[in-house]
Amino acid sequence: MELYGFRLLPANRKSAINYEQIEEMTSIFTTAANNCTQGVSFKRDGKKISINSIVGNAIELTLYSTTPLPSPTRTLSAFSRELLRLDKELDVLSDSIYNHTLFNTEQIDLSTNSEITAEEISDTTLLKSIIDLLYSPTESLEREQVLKAKKQLKEIMLPFIKAKNR
Repeated sequence: MELYGFRLLPANRKSAINYEQIEEMTSIFTTAANNCTQGVSFKRDGKKISINSIVGNAIELTLYSTTPLPSPTRTLSAFSRELLRLDKELDVLSDSIYNHTLFNTEQIDLSTNSEITAEEISDTTLLKSIIDLLYSPTESLEREQVLKAKKQLKEIMLPFIKAKNR
């Protein structure tokens, strides 16, 4: 599971908008995050948005993805679009908009503990990792470690290959 942290601030720097008050009154941010997560493309691609905190004029959220995203910031455009759609009825976010943009987005380091268990590895991540192991250059890994992993993988797969060839 890939994690990306973001801090969202008003695109209009002169704005005195208070996201915390808006959320208390309308729940617009959590609703938009839930709507995005339940959307067809997010479900299909294994993505999820989770709001961590809303304080004053800052929103911190985490974007989860089953595979690495080439441009995680672009994925947040769905969140902004959903907020603007919801705001058509409420009109509480207009002070935040500047140059047709709702947020100034900063990616933040989550510094998560990279301790992961085998049960937490998705099938997609497993398959991508195996393909990377077999076909990517081994510059970042020790050659002996790669050869050992390939041998172990072949030994694990041998019964399945034999069974298929019967």
